[in-house]
Amino acid sequence: MKKNGITGVLIISMFALLAACNGEDEFTNLADSASNRTAAEVNAPGSNNTEAKAREAVRVSYMDGLWDAVIPSPDSPAVQAINEKFGIEFNPQFYYMQEYPDKLAVTMAGGDLPDMIGLENPDAGYVRWAKQGAFLPLNDLIKNYPALSKIPQSAWQSVSVDGNIYAIPRWFTKKYGKQPVIRKDWLDNLGLPMPTNYKELRDVLIAFTMNDPDKNGKDDTLGLGLSSVGTGLLYGAAMGAGYDSAAWYERNDAGQLIPGTITNRNKEQIQFLSELYSEGAIAKDWAVSKMSDVRNDFFSGKFGMYFEQPYDFNEQRFTALRELQPSAKLAVIPPFLQDDGQSGYVSSSNGVYQMIMLNAELKKQPEKVNLILGMLDYMSSWIPWEDRNPGNGDFDWQYGGVDRGYVMKDGIPVEIADAQELRPKNYLIGRYWPPSDEAVQPQNSFGDPLAKQFVQDAVDTLKGYKFYRNPVDYITSPLRNELESELELAFTDHVTRMIVGDEPLSGWDSAVEEYLSNGGQAIIDEVNRLIKERQITPGWE
Repeated sequence: MKKNGITGVLIISMFALLAACNGEDEFTNLADSASNRTAAEVNAPGSNNTEAKAREAVRVSYMDGLWDAVIPSPDSPAVQAINEKFGIEFNPQFYYMQEYPDKLAVTMAGGDLPDMIGLENPDAGYVRWAKQGAFLPLNDLIKNYPALSKIPQSAWQSVSVDGNIYAIPRWFTKKYGKQPVIRKDWLDNLGLPMPTNYKELRDVLIAFTMNDPDKNGKDDTLGLGLSSVGTGLLYGAAMGAGYDSAAWYERNDAGQLIPGTITNRNKEQIQFLSELYSEGAIAKDWAVSKMSDVRNDFFSGKFGMYFEQPYDFNEQRFTALRELQPSAKLAVIPPFLQDDGQSGYVSSSNGVYQMIMLNAELKKQPEKVNLILGMLDYMSSWIPWEDRNPGNGDFDWQYGGVDRGYVMKDGIPVEIADAQELRPKNYLIGRYWPPSDEAVQPQNSFGDPLAKQFVQDAVDTLKGYKFYRNPVDYITSPLRNELESELELAFTDHVTRMIVGDEPLSGWDSAVEEYLSNGGQAIIDEVNRLIKERQITPGWE
């Protein structure tokens, strides 16, 4: 076996299923006894488990939301491979992420929950459902699984409610999240330098609108892609941590950290967006445009600036842009120097995005719990890049097999487009827990030349900057979970009217006061108290 230590996971799963379980103590007993067995005593992962085949399949149901362009089928070669490997009858049900919250709310209200329930973030619903006893506490179980036991404590804290862990968090990069992306070829075509402040960026985006940056002789380009349907303002033009509405970076007169939404730096950004709108550099219908439509317009060559992450994306979008405009070149805009002397973006998370909860009713089926946790541990276990090849049975199986789910190009495995239904990883977790962000080497994950160029540029650019550790990523504030989304939507209404000129920017202070009086100040008080109690130090890393 490879050095990633995956062997013990399937051992745990197999012996968990074979053992007879009569009480809560069996959770630990099953895993402990299994972990003492050697690989020679059972079939290793990556091979066919004949004992799993021999027993009756265990039904495992799962629901989750996806940002994918196409939802994978619940009856696919990948699902069949999962069934065969783990000796289960896997029943996944995926929804588009835009509609998933409503689907989940209906399911939770009905009470007939699947075994595994996915969620994007530990929001107010998660906290409420956990307190209501919908999910299985996992505190005493995770220590028995090699990959799960290595997840940082900060990640477990983010999915804890009243001291209980109710979810398996999925790893996500801190450095390679959504960043402002610009058409570098358009800059070059117009002889413009990379912008370093808002004035320069404004001039660039107006030029992208007025001066035919793609040189096709048509008036068919705009500066900035912007959206605001059901999401708040996406993505704006936050050119550093101090301008980011999601960052708790600035302090009020009382010395409290406050949300970026109501800061003067965000006001500066809104003024910038208002100027762009008045110059026609933002689409007139941006306020009713869906994020997916704006993204599609960027990748069809309409916008010169948008936000994209140099990690874990569908490279077909890049292929489409490259085929439409072969000279296209993309670059991450370096963060602007702030008036406090700092320069850098906000960490995309505390290292977690998405999570999987287990139905509380599984307390009666400890062998099934061990099987599920074993599967998730196996799919989370880090495989170094040098081991990602057809010779590694675990990797080859997870990625659907060489020349089926992926191909080898210059020694690097590259996923085959439209082969999601062949890759088991697309159905379970999908992201390994790496030892560091740098170890991920996202530039190795893509085969399309434009996608690879963009990711390499992003990695090289971001290497020279710090990232702000957002303190609210490391606490769970009940008031914030309960009230913030409504407050943000109300504030976005004001901001939207300011951008399009229906409300004067001089009304900013009134909008802030409304935010504070309707619960915003209570959130600020609670967040600052929790940060102090947890001894969390915001800052740069």
